[in-house]
Amino acid sequence: MTGIRPTAQTVIGIAKETTWGTPVAATAFIPVSPPTPKDVIKLGQDKGFRGSMVETYGEVQLTKHTTFDFSGDVFADTVGFPLAGVLGDVTVTGATAPYTHAMAVYNSNDGQPPSYTITDNYSQNVRQYPGCKFSEFDLKFSADGLLTYTAKAVGIPSVTTTAPTPAYSALQPLASWVGAVTIGGSANLTVLDGNVTIKRPVNVVDTVDGTQAPHALFSGPVSVSGKLTLVMEDETQITNYLNSTGVALDINFQTGTGAALQQVKFHMSQVIYQTADITRGKDFVELPVAFTAMANTSDAGTSAGYSPIKVTLQNANPSGTYK
Repeated sequence: MTGIRPTAQTVIGIAKETTWGTPVAATAFIPVSPPTPKDVIKLGQDKGFRGSMVETYGEVQLTKHTTFDFSGDVFADTVGFPLAGVLGDVTVTGATAPYTHAMAVYNSNDGQPPSYTITDNYSQNVRQYPGCKFSEFDLKFSADGLLTYTAKAVGIPSVTTTAPTPAYSALQPLASWVGAVTIGGSANLTVLDGNVTIKRPVNVVDTVDGTQAPHALFSGPVSVSGKLTLVMEDETQITNYLNSTGVALDINFQTGTGAALQQVKFHMSQVIYQTADITRGKDFVELPVAFTAMANTSDAGTSAGYSPIKVTLQNANPSGTYK
């Protein structure tokens, strides 16, 4: 038997941390496409002249941190981890399933979102990536495909651990066709595809403190943007672009009933189109638009202030799952 290990045996787990940077065992397991974990090591090169026609005489390790990117189909339960991680304000209602998780930008105290430990079992070994803070979440949808996403996180140096026993939920991924799009308060039946991107910088704070790991990972301000491609059946959206008219945008995916209800909803009280280009690459005219969501008090969570978006999830996960 060779030492080669199969990619298909990959297991990715996640759990919220009580203390930033202190690794915890996975409490949920996420079906993902091939993830991209990286231990980022800065190196200092010794280039001091020594009388020889050479450039580099050695390298010294400087600071270390990690990045962990992954993507996959949207499941209404596990998608809450990167969403809560990039936004931070989570309010849960409901005594039994389905629970409603309302997420917005966290504005209290130091404004920092929760941190997570990501566990990567790549079958040859198992590594934990502690202290992870999410820097990006990108939702993608197309009428003839599944709802998908990409998430990016920054953490502290990885450590090895024992293999967890995975347990996956019974939920199926969401099909994009179940979605409903509302623009400016009116249902829009012409959206072909689109995406919503939530970004916030994660600053690696390295200090002279006797350790290679960061002193802190500090999350910056949140921005939200996206794109829609519409069948151009009227002038409404091109007029909104030409007049820089702010409109409310709702993108809502919902299926199931009762305790089995699943929902992933993105609500932006005001988006402004940055571009709107009439295109004729197909047999029918399309209108791709790019938008930016404006911060407002209506989309804020319990920490008040402003938020450019409010995300609502409904699933069987109780309070305390994500934050």
